[in-house]
Amino acid sequence: MSHVDITGFDLTIDEIVRVTRQKAPVTVTSDAVERMEAARAIVDEAVARGDEVYGVTTSVGAKTGVPLAPERIGEFNRRLLLTHNVAHGPFAPHEAVRAMMVVLLNSMASGRLGVRPLLAERLTEALNTDRQIDVHIWGSMGQSDMAPITDLALALYGDLELQAGEALALLNSSALALGTAALAMADLQRSLDLWSLIAALSMEGFAANPSIVSDAALRSRPFAGLKRHGTRIRHYLDGSHLFAKGGPRHLQDPLSFRSLPLLHGTAADSLGFAYRQVETEFRSSQNNPIVSLEDRALVSVANFDTVSLTMALDIARLAFAPVVTGSAERVAKLVDSFWSGLTVGLIEEDGVGLPGFNGLAQFHKAITSEARLATAPVVQELASSSHSNGNLDRAGMAGLAARKTAEVATLCRSIATIELLVAAQAVDIRKAAPLGAVTGKLHALVREVIPFAAAGDRVPHIEPLLRRIEDWDEVQSMIELD
Repeated sequence: MSHVDITGFDLTIDEIVRVTRQKAPVTVTSDAVERMEAARAIVDEAVARGDEVYGVTTSVGAKTGVPLAPERIGEFNRRLLLTHNVAHGPFAPHEAVRAMMVVLLNSMASGRLGVRPLLAERLTEALNTDRQIDVHIWGSMGQSDMAPITDLALALYGDLELQAGEALALLNSSALALGTAALAMADLQRSLDLWSLIAALSMEGFAANPSIVSDAALRSRPFAGLKRHGTRIRHYLDGSHLFAKGGPRHLQDPLSFRSLPLLHGTAADSLGFAYRQVETEFRSSQNNPIVSLEDRALVSVANFDTVSLTMALDIARLAFAPVVTGSAERVAKLVDSFWSGLTVGLIEEDGVGLPGFNGLAQFHKAITSEARLATAPVVQELASSSHSNGNLDRAGMAGLAARKTAEVATLCRSIATIELLVAAQAVDIRKAAPLGAVTGKLHALVREVIPFAAAGDRVPHIEPLLRRIEDWDEVQSMIELD
């Protein structure tokens, strides 16, 4: 597998996914190593001059400005990490820790942290050997992952005497929040891309009106996301019975069908904004102070403030609230004979009177409710004038925002898969033919995994289908990616 070059300035979400999940090896470029060495020299020169630099030659937080004796800087760094090693509770998933390490390595490679290349070497080795490191998820105020990062730092550097400024450079990192966010964003993007295809199959199961994806409809609202997903849905349905005379059952369908390209298009636009914000954060320093190679100076900043990341993740999650609501309503309409014109619960009556797919629809509604609750914004944050003598008087809560985004992404996979299972059953009950060029392939994939539920059959579990569509290479071939 091709390796990923870490330069400090062009890391992408896709590259984090490759390293984290596909175990692509990483290499810090020679330019980045030279930049780290030059930055470290600037820090050493400031220490030698006796400059007053926060966290480098002075203490931190409530003791800002208290000078450090040069011979005790190593002790200060070790105790600074131990003092903040208070995270507890559940451990982050291994892939989240790997993503965290990639983000931290990239930040080091920028040179702005002023740490030695030795620290980057240890991170690189840990990634390329797939080292297991336990990192707690609780303990971040959002103004950097101050407590969780110490789990990683002590595991990697516990035997090293860190030099001036290195401990603080580690503490200021928001690498866990950013790594978790990157994986969640990738998962949301995959879900949305697949969901438009699933929803197109739901349209065939409902016999919905495809006028919503006509050229005239898409031209009338020139939003990029609407055009992208509306065009895709029309492509998936190409050749479908819906475009034939008498194909659609209604002039206007319920809004969960009629607004489909608008819901998915708006989510795509919002997700695109969040993607750009997160990837910009990869190119940014979270450290304070930063090392400016251009000015050969250490500059005091507030780069550990994560409001841009928290806001972007809130927007990404909120964009999926209408998406999951639309899915829940489409499923509810498909299993309800009044709306669908099909059998009650999408299963033929066998004399026992069981509800068929209605039970699955109720479960679907429950997890969509969970997803909607998890979309609530956290950027309202925590105000705390009591912390560090009032110096740290707000907290961005980026770690929470990232975890909630990952939760929404996980729920969306199941929500979309249930809609796919119900849509396939509705298509078979309706005897809808022909199916679209791509929706037909999706229906065939479902039936390879889960057979049609006939009268008396148990409503199938979704797990086999969930595992099948998580094989992204297979479903990606059906999705027209831009």
